[in-house]
Amino acid sequence: MNGSGEDRPRLIGALFWGCLASIVVLHLVRQDETTGVRWLMAGLLISIVLLWPALRWRQGSGRWAVTGAFELLAVIVGALDGSGVSLFLILIVLSNITLAFGLRAGAINTGVLVAVLFAMQILAVHRSPAEAAYEALAIALYGIFVMTLATAVNEARSARDRADRLRAELAEAHQELRRHSERAHELAVAEERVRMARELHDSVGHHLTVVKVGLENAERWREREPEAVWQDVRQAKTLTADALQEIRRVVRALHPPRLDGGRGGAVLRELARTFRGTGLDVDVTVRGEERPLDEERGIVLFRALQESLTNALRHSGGSRVEARLDFVPGAVRLSVTDDGRGAAGTAHGFGLTALADRVRDAGGVLHAGDADGGGFLVRVELPEPA
Repeated sequence: MNGSGEDRPRLIGALFWGCLASIVVLHLVRQDETTGVRWLMAGLLISIVLLWPALRWRQGSGRWAVTGAFELLAVIVGALDGSGVSLFLILIVLSNITLAFGLRAGAINTGVLVAVLFAMQILAVHRSPAEAAYEALAIALYGIFVMTLATAVNEARSARDRADRLRAELAEAHQELRRHSERAHELAVAEERVRMARELHDSVGHHLTVVKVGLENAERWREREPEAVWQDVRQAKTLTADALQEIRRVVRALHPPRLDGGRGGAVLRELARTFRGTGLDVDVTVRGEERPLDEERGIVLFRALQESLTNALRHSGGSRVEARLDFVPGAVRLSVTDDGRGAAGTAHGFGLTALADRVRDAGGVLHAGDADGGGFLVRVELPEPA
């Protein structure tokens, strides 16, 4: 809990010390005051100064013993002082009670204080009921004004405390989200590794197994059936080239060209160049006023073209791929079409499913299916970042 010095409004502190100094000056210049009254007043003021640091000014932290003693001393000083300056001490007490104990406690205390001062005006000072009522009404109005301000301070403090709690909860949620994001990234990397391992096992492993068996047969029958042996060697050569091509494809997927905030067309053309020698003729065109892509959208478009070219190479049986990057108001769109045989009603594989998740996370839309004129079409549309 904050100390009273931190909780106390600065203006109230300035008012207290100003009021105290004014009372001291007034009693020093008064000529009709006895020595005993001056010593009594000095003792009361010193007691008030000693109690001042012990007052608490935050709701729920007040101490009635300290506050009650301070209020009693302030009332006595007001009765002995006889000037309007001491009234500010009583108003400071009312503000303290409202800030530390709430509006209800402040209202009850104000009512009791007004009644006591009204009775003192009649019994001790011997004023008329009308004059006493006027003084009591003035104190009541001052008290209401002070309580209103103190209540506003309490509400502002409560709002600030709620904002601090919300900021703390938001920071904690942000940290938790970051941990989940890191965990999701680790899982995505693990899934990608499993997929790569499965592809290497299914394709490269199969090719190398056939190559190994063929070479063993060639070694075994090299003298008896040389023609069959040479056929096995040629098949091994072909399978080795296929395995090498598959390994290059995996390496391309693992090590994409750096984006570095480059323009989309240049990055996609660089990716298309890596497929030279695979039997695919890839053409990348850009339409509209080309704009630099942020890292997230650049990676999504890169992966979309990469997956499309990989699928065309492995499944479509086509020889030409057309990729078109369209920059339209508020969005960027990539369309990739090959001249192969299309999907033929088969379900999407792991690559397109993962791509769909990536596009959805970026706020975009993915369409993948047979093209109208034949072949397979992959279209990705991403909105401009806010």
